[in-house]
Amino acid sequence: MKDHFQLLTGGALFAIIAWAFWHFLGNDAFSALSTIALLVLFVDNVRLRRKLKPEQRD
Repeated sequence: MKDHFQLLTGGALFAIIAWAFWHFLGNDAFSALSTIALLVLFVDNVRLRRKLKPEQRD
């Protein structure tokens, strides 16, 4: 029963967050999602380059 309540609470919380995101950003939501995606890709690229750098020296 505890798991059921946690799942229901989590679902309701994410639904509220999703509604607020689309409600307050409106047409700018796609720009926000694109910007977030580009930032995540950039950070991941930097992380992978740093990880590969020591291996290229050998």
